Amino acid sequence: MVAVRMSMGQRIVELLKQEGVRAVFSQGDITTRDVLMHAERAGLLTVGPRHEACAVFAAMGFYAVTGRPQAAFGAMGPGVANLLPAAVAASREHIPVLIFGARRHQGAAHAIRRGQWLSAPMEPLFAQICKFAVVVRHPAEIDDAVQEGFRRAVSGTPGPVYIEYDSMMHIQAWDYPALVPPSRYRAGSQGAPEAAIRAAAQMIGQAASPLLLAGEAVQHRRCQSLLVRLAEKLGGPVLTTFAGSGVIAASHPQALLFQSEAGQQAIARSDLVLAVGTCFPENANYGRLQAFAAHDEQRRFIALDTDLAAVGSNRPVDLAVPGDLELTLQQLIEALPERGLDSRLPEWKGLQAREHAAAVAAIPDRGALHPSRMMLEARQAIPDDTTIVLDGGLTIFYQHAFFEKRGADFIYGAHYSHLGCGLPQAVGVQLAQGRERPVCLITGDGALGFHFMELETAVRHHLPLVVLVNDDRALGAEVAAHMNHIGHTIEARFSEVRYDQMMIAMGGHGELVEHARDVQPAIRRAFASGKTALVQVRTDPQASHLEPHPFAAARASWINADVEDRYGR
Repeated sequence: MVAVRMSMGQRIVELLKQEGVRAVFSQGDITTRDVLMHAERAGLLTVGPRHEACAVFAAMGFYAVTGRPQAAFGAMGPGVANLLPAAVAASREHIPVLIFGARRHQGAAHAIRRGQWLSAPMEPLFAQICKFAVVVRHPAEIDDAVQEGFRRAVSGTPGPVYIEYDSMMHIQAWDYPALVPPSRYRAGSQGAPEAAIRAAAQMIGQAASPLLLAGEAVQHRRCQSLLVRLAEKLGGPVLTTFAGSGVIAASHPQALLFQSEAGQQAIARSDLVLAVGTCFPENANYGRLQAFAAHDEQRRFIALDTDLAAVGSNRPVDLAVPGDLELTLQQLIEALPERGLDSRLPEWKGLQAREHAAAVAAIPDRGALHPSRMMLEARQAIPDDTTIVLDGGLTIFYQHAFFEKRGADFIYGAHYSHLGCGLPQAVGVQLAQGRERPVCLITGDGALGFHFMELETAVRHHLPLVVLVNDDRALGAEVAAHMNHIGHTIEARFSEVRYDQMMIAMGGHGELVEHARDVQPAIRRAFASGKTALVQVRTDPQASHLEPHPFAAARASWINADVEDRYGR
């Protein structure tokens, strides 16, 4: 076997590129300079965020719309430490990211000393969070580390992995053998066993009222069109988890909102639930509480999932259909006959429409622009094919209730709900999709403040990202809790800040809006600008506590119900 001499940095790039990595997220640090040089030469995107955590968040956004893991790098010491909270988010959201961290050389790392510069033991911390963590102590070990990293990241429950190397090791040369292709060191996509497909088809055929529940894995595996085809063969109502929002258009005759009265009725009356790419998360009542509890002993459950560890965890299932989601969906579609639409769907769609109309009519008008009204206006101006990234506390609920799901991509960390990750995720999404498909971040002002300077990253990379800010000058959910418990707020309100002017100062397009009539024109100008753009919408600061936010009762049900179910009131 002929060896090829190259630096470890170049070898890392070759290993990443053959796995389909398209972007390296890393500040231009000394400890990544060789990786960045070879990534640039290899035609990969090299993206330097202003904060290292945003390297991981951007990689998560990239994955969410491509289904391909990306790589994030951190400089030794504080740079690697800054990656840690984002690694937690990636772990809780089950998103595979290859995280590389530099450290001081072995002599310093293992010395019993105090006051060392840029040094802290990071690998043990990442090992508690990531699926796999390893320290590479010699350039010859990098192939094994990266191959095992990909193997662990994408198998079973997806998640991040961590690879640490001595700070100067990436510039060291070594004689490397020919690359081993991924198909030879990890298993490829596998379909479901035919027996499981036959059993699922038989159970569905016997059901009188089947219901389909879809989760975020449908989006991550890019299976939206297959899900719709399966739904139309099934004929019953289709609901999604929070994280699965948008995988089927709200206008589809079978689509019902999970939190609506119509959605709850459909659940209660179902005799079979086909779960696709979801673990039945807490915000879906674990698939066994609230509406699911009605007639649960007569209801059967089928779980289609690549992640076998998730099957049966939150509720028992009657049949697991394991395998790559795209392949298993295709198999089941072929195995099922057409059923025709459930006769109750028009009734449920009508009930949901009336419920929505009543909610719109009930939006208060105190003179200031209500966040719910902002969402209604924004939906009319944002193009239907826009990928929507979401961030914030109560902003998420206003959006969920009043921003109709017309596209197929709504990116939101619905499990861990890490505030502040939305902007860097939106940067990753826009990089993944290119300039051709629009991207809009809908965020609260509190969430935006965490990583505001990533707007400069977007400007630097000429990204036509549009940011829509619900600016109520507060942490809305906290204001409500403080007012109810204390009678006034303590450090939950912000001063008035002109985010639009800050955006302009960075070289982007910015506008401030204070009236409903101005929301649509401002958003249209933002998209037309072709620049990184921010539309700051001043909304009613009283809305968060003078009336319940949309789906407040549903939120309370999934926060409290599991404790009540297990331990009693």
